[in-house]
Parts: sequence; structure tokens; C-alpha cells
Amino acid sequence: MKKLLLFLSAIIPLSAYCQFEFHNRGSQVYAQKGALIVVQGAFVNDSSIGAVKNDGTIEVQGDFVNSNGASFTVNTDNTSKDRAVKFTGTGTQAIKGLMNTAGTASFYNLVVDKATSTSLVQMQADATIEGSLVFGTSTITSTYNPSNFYTNNNQKGLFATYVDTNEYVLNVLNGNVDAISGYPALVMSGAPSTGYILTSGIKGSGNGGLQRKISSATDYDYPLGTVAHGFNAVKMNFTTIPSGGGLVKGKFNDGSDNPNGAIGTIGMACFGCTTNNPNPDNTGYNRFFESNPCNNDAAQWLVIDNASIKNHGYWSFATSTNNYGYLYSVEAFPNSFSLLGNISDTWRTLRYIAPFGYNPSGASNNWSAFIDSVTSVDDLMTYTKNTGTCYTGSGIPGGSYNGFGHLALGKSISNNALPVTMLYLTAKAEKESIVLDWATAVEINNSGFEVARSTEGTNFTKIGWVPGHNTTTEEQVYSYTDNDVLPNVVYYYRLRQVDNNGHSDQSKVVSAEVTGTTTSFTIGELTPNPAVNNTRIVANSVSQEEISAKVYIYNMEGKLMMNQLYTLNPGPNNIMLDLTTLTTGSYSVTVKAAGNSYSKILVVNK
Repeated sequence: MKKLLLFLSAIIPLSAYCQFEFHNRGSQVYAQKGALIVVQGAFVNDSSIGAVKNDGTIEVQGDFVNSNGASFTVNTDNTSKDRAVKFTGTGTQAIKGLMNTAGTASFYNLVVDKATSTSLVQMQADATIEGSLVFGTSTITSTYNPSNFYTNNNQKGLFATYVDTNEYVLNVLNGNVDAISGYPALVMSGAPSTGYILTSGIKGSGNGGLQRKISSATDYDYPLGTVAHGFNAVKMNFTTIPSGGGLVKGKFNDGSDNPNGAIGTIGMACFGCTTNNPNPDNTGYNRFFESNPCNNDAAQWLVIDNASIKNHGYWSFATSTNNYGYLYSVEAFPNSFSLLGNISDTWRTLRYIAPFGYNPSGASNNWSAFIDSVTSVDDLMTYTKNTGTCYTGSGIPGGSYNGFGHLALGKSISNNALPVTMLYLTAKAEKESIVLDWATAVEINNSGFEVARSTEGTNFTKIGWVPGHNTTTEEQVYSYTDNDVLPNVVYYYRLRQVDNNGHSDQSKVVSAEVTGTTTSFTIGELTPNPAVNNTRIVANSVSQEEISAKVYIYNMEGKLMMNQLYTLNPGPNNIMLDLTTLTTGSYSVTVKAAGNSYSKILVVNK
């Protein structure tokens, strides 16, 4: 230890090797441009009157400690592109003490090039970097271009902003885009093991993270990750920033408080559904675009399914001032998650507006409510993956957003389902035939409709084909006549709509029966259907007198589950059906009166 004192109160022009530890207990130490101090143990600046001015490079293989009141700065030689503290040890190296005051106690350039690629430089206090954070020996930035590469481990390492549950903020005050450099390429599911910044992953914490200066309207990377989920970087593409810029903080949070593993819930919403067809095929978020500028102005649905991505996490971002002075899009590069579907589906990085320390991952948090919080609704097409040519990058885009909050992944399992919006489908018995009528409000890449028939409501056989209108936003009316029918037989029908790419979707089931007698009444659709404990059907009697009607409910095996007698008055009659004794499943509801019979398929969902 006495050998160390030889280097104190001195200018170090070339190189000095300190075995074990370096302690400055009150002297002035200046490492000039091109100088190298190699400390094989801890570097400790532990006096309130101690001062270290570093225009060279200090390589540390142990902890770095700057006690409260001690000064650690650069000197006045602005020509130096060293000015670095370089961590080169084999195990975890801690940053302790006070290093969070620019111009008094802070790092200029901090280099992580450890002897073991997965070992940590670990913050045990807030820290500020005025120049660059560099991973790897050969990395060069606008502030860091060393005169020598010195120790070259070529291992990089990880930079942790926490210890256990104690979280700290890493402030990078250099507004250059390359102020953080040497981290892995930003790709989805790349899973690198070294060279990025670890945050704690603690959900709902307002502490810790990477805070960097945004000084121009351009792209800034946040090379973030956690131990549990690895490298989950985000690129922030700023198009507008406040005058003078500002500091923007980000972190990644592990997992979810939603029991199903998804981040929050995508509540049902449909923009483009019609009055006659108010419920979308998809239970998540649905929006219809009459013209998608990213896909040759073709009509298109944007669909975000609920619980399509699980076992991942979310990002949090915030700024201390002028939150809504920032306008940006975002690209997320996620790693380590479970999903339904695949990468060819529609993906989008969603935003949830809430403070930095809020946890938006629980099942009660409706992310669907914020999907429209973009500067223009067309941004939902522009910044979504696989909706056309607007985004061709390798990440998951989102935006254009104004202000900050939380970010998470959303996708469509069905790759923008709802290619056809059905207005109605009916089956009507004529004298010797049954006529199917249906209409659509919207069609997207619709090849046509396969008509299928059944006599028991479960096993269907194709009996015809009706071509579609490809892509149209105008109402289209269709009809198909089934002449191959027998009297007094109930026939069930359904349509299979087929896209040009081969994808298909089934319609609801309708039914009719040719009785050979004069029609005394007609019936409408079961409402609601699916139903829980009750439903109703409207029977319209054309008789001038009261007639008796019987309603039968059969299960799909043909077993009679219930029957009830009703009286039909002239005109429309509401027939209320009590379903409390029925279990979840599909049933056939048959109404018979005055020699006529009609059947409908009912779905009970409890």
C-alpha cells in the first residue's frame, strides 16, 4: 500500500500500475492526455478534499469509489479523447459513493470491457456520464477515441443500474446519438448475452433506469434488458423535441400482474362495425380503414387480439419536464416471450398513458382505450408491422406518440381478421325451394362464399359457390336458391367466406323448412345469440286470429330439452325463452304453428 502514495500529488504522463488498491486520501491527482493508470484492485477517492482530474485512462479491476465531497472531473485539455474510466475486472465491479454531479463528481467516458463477458459493472448509487458509455475496447464515439486501446479484453460485460431491490438512475448528459455505443445490434429475439444496460425489472417502481439527453429530433437507442428477459432494446425516433431538448428516462419491467400472462387487457372495441352487425369477430380492438396508404390504398382492418403475447413485460418512459413537447415513433426489439401466431401477423407497440411508476400490467388495465392515442388515426397503419410497405424494419413499430407512458407489444392472431362484414343472413322457404339471402357492408380480398347444408345442424356438406366482390366498401347483396329440398324437413345452412389467400371464416347457421302449406307465420333471429340465461325470438303471425304455437329446444344429439306452448296474436309476438336449465353448448330451437315449422341454432355460453 505504501507504493501507492508515490503516485499521489502528481501528474501522471505515461503509465502507472497499482497492485491491489489505489487510495487518494486528500491529494490532487492529474492523469494527463495519453496517461494510463491500471489499478488491479479498487480505485478509492475517499477524502472530502481529494481531487482527481482525468484526461487519460484509469483502468480499474475492482470497485470504483468516490466518497461524498471528493472531486472527480476532467481537466482543461479538451483535445483529449481518452478521459475514461475503464472497467476490466473478472467479477462484479461496483460504482459507489457520489458520482452524480456534473462538473464536480461524474464520469466523462465510461468503458465496460470486462475480463468475463457476462459479469457486471454494478451501480450502487446514481451516476452521471458527461461523455460516452462505451461497451468494448475498440468502440469509438464523438467524445471517446483513445490514443491507445490499452487492455483489450474484447468481452464487454453488462451494466446494472440496481442492487437487489435498490434502483439507481444512470444519467447520460451527452446529447449525441452515439453517447451510448458498442451494444448489440437491435434485432427481435436476438438474445445477446453481453454489452447492454440491465434494469431491475421491478414492476410499478418509479426508480432507476437509463436517462439520456435528447438534444435533436432524430433516433436514440435505449439498449435495455433484465436478467429474466434478456436484451429488450427500444429505438425512440423523435420528430419533435422541446426547445433545448431534455432528459428522457426508460426502463424494462419483467412479467405481468395479469394471471393469464398478458400485459393488461385489450378490451373489445370496434370502429367500423355497423348497426346491423355491431359485434366484431374479434374480441379485442378492431378498426376499419377504407384506404390503407401503406397497402395501395386498399381497405383494411386493424385487429389487435387480447392475450396474444404473454410472459414478457413492458417498458416505461418519462421526462422530467415538458412531457408533451416530444413527438416520436418507437421501435421495440423484444426478446423472450410466448405468443399465439407468428411474426407474419400484424404487430404493434402499444402505449398506455400513466406515470413512470405506475404498473399497467394487471387484468383491469385496458390498453385498448389508449390504442387511438396517436397524433393521427392513419398512424395506426403507418407504424404497424405487416400492414403494408410503410414499415419494413426488423422491430415492432408504434406511434406517432405525443408524450410518454408505458409500452407493450400487441398483435393480431388472425392477421387482420374481419375480411368481410356481414349485414345479415336469412333462409326463407318457398313452395319447393329454400332461398338464402345475405349482404355485406365491407369486403377485403373476398374470393367468395361456399354454401353448405345440413339436416341435423352439425355435419355440413358443400352444395354451392357464390363469387365475392374482392375488395369493396359498398353494400353487396347475394342470394342462393336450394331447389334440392323435401317438404317437412328442416334444413340448416351456413356460409364459409374464403379470402383470395385461402383464409376462411364461418358464418352463423340459419334454417328453414318447406311445409307445402300456406305460411301462417315467420320468425326472426334469436336475440341475444350466444345467450346465457334467456333469449327471445319474434314470431310474426299473418293469421287474423289467435293461433297456438309450440317451441321445442333440442340438443345436438336430437334430445328434447324443453318445450312450451305459446299463443300468437296477429302481428309480431315476442317469445321469451328461459335458458336457466340449459348448459353451455349448441341447441336447435324449433317453432311450430298451424302446419308451419321454423328452426334456428342457439348457442348457450355460461
